[in-house]
Amino acid sequence: MQISSIWGSKKKISLWDRLFRRSNIGSKELGTPEIIEKNCKGLVLGNVNLKSFLFSTDMALIENNDADAILAVYPFPPSPKIIKTLIDFSGKPVVCGVGGGKTKGKKSLEMAIYAEEAGAAGIIVNVPFENKDVKKIREKVSIPIISTVIASDYNFLKSRIDAGVNVFHVSGGEHTNKIVKEIADKFPDFPVMATGGKSLENIEESINAGSRAIVLSPPSNKDLFKTVMEKYRDTFGIF
Repeated sequence: MQISSIWGSKKKISLWDRLFRRSNIGSKELGTPEIIEKNCKGLVLGNVNLKSFLFSTDMALIENNDADAILAVYPFPPSPKIIKTLIDFSGKPVVCGVGGGKTKGKKSLEMAIYAEEAGAAGIIVNVPFENKDVKKIREKVSIPIISTVIASDYNFLKSRIDAGVNVFHVSGGEHTNKIVKEIADKFPDFPVMATGGKSLENIEESINAGSRAIVLSPPSNKDLFKTVMEKYRDTFGIF
């Protein structure tokens, strides 16, 4: 089976169902779409050009995916243990979340410094994070700072850049590609990465809008097992 034929199906099959079914093609069970490698410009973090990020802290998913890097963000306070474990385990660049609505100030600064010392390729802060704290981090660490954004407001974006942010990560739901395009128009040379959505078409639209790298959100283990068990039931004639 040719890789191109997988994406050519007219059936409404989710991106990750398609990827999971290509396990006999690549070296990883969950391979990233070729369009990302072919068409993305990439982001340079450190000395590495990165085009695909896996949004996960699940070691099983990380081990079985061939994305260029890991985006380690979770809805809890940042943990030195998690940061160190993921960096040591993944064997690829890791961008670590260090602040947002719950975590800020001194705690975020400490986590940013720790992430750099542990070998992180970059750190990322969420929308509520204050610019004054971005500036403090910028003064203490040399690795790139990424800021998640959900709108293209010029003043907000400019203040982030002035505070020391190096990359915007657009996570605007169904409006993501529109936001990417608007940021690219307002700040033509500023690096932007975007959450790729749930279809190959979404990814292609993000790239065409100006995203230099794509963030892929994998299915849960529960969803993957559902796919496997449905296959087993069909194969062995159960029910």
